[in-house]
Amino acid sequence: MNVPLIAERYAKALFEMALERKALEEVHEDVLRLDGLIRESRPLKLFLRAPVINPGKKRSIMDEILKGFNPVTIAFVDLLVRKRRESTIPAIVGQFIEQYNIYKNIIVLRVKTAVPLDKELRGQLNAVMAGYTKANIDLIEEIDESVIGGFVLSWDDKQYDASIQKQIDRMKKGLARINLYVKGIEHGRH
Repeated sequence: MNVPLIAERYAKALFEMALERKALEEVHEDVLRLDGLIRESRPLKLFLRAPVINPGKKRSIMDEILKGFNPVTIAFVDLLVRKRRESTIPAIVGQFIEQYNIYKNIIVLRVKTAVPLDKELRGQLNAVMAGYTKANIDLIEEIDESVIGGFVLSWDDKQYDASIQKQIDRMKKGLARINLYVKGIEHGRH
C-alpha cells in the first residue's frame, strides 16, 4: 500500500468536500485538533493501526473522539474506518494541512533558538520573512540549547543557520585544514 499517494488523494477529497460545503475553516480546525490528539496519544496511534479491532468498534470509538467536530470531518473519518483505511489518518491529516497551507499561501516557518523569542523579535521575524517569501507566516518556535546563541530558520526545503554552534563548527573545519608544519622550517627558527 502506497500510503503517501493514498494520503494525498484522501486529503484532496476532504479538502474539496470542505470547500464545496463551505466548511473549510471548521474542517481545518478539526484536522488540527485531530493531529494534536494523534501526536499526543500513543494509544490512539496504536488503535488506528490495529487491524484486529472490529471496524464497528472502531467506528463507535472514533465517533466518541470526534464529538463536537464538523459533520464533514465526522463523515470523512467514518468513511475511512468503513474502508479499513484508518491507519492512514495521520498521513491524511498531514497532507490536508499541507494542502490548506498552499491554498491559503501560508508558509510554516520553524525557528530554533536557545531561548524563547520575545514578542518584538517574533514580530520582526514574521515581517521580514513575510516580505521575503510573499506569504503568510505560521511561526513555530523550538527551544534547543545546543544552538548556544543565534537561530536556525527552516521552511519548505530551505534552512538558514545563523547559530553560534554553526559558526564554531565552521571555525573547527577551517582550523583543521591549516597545516602547521611547513617543510624546511624548524620550530622557532625562520
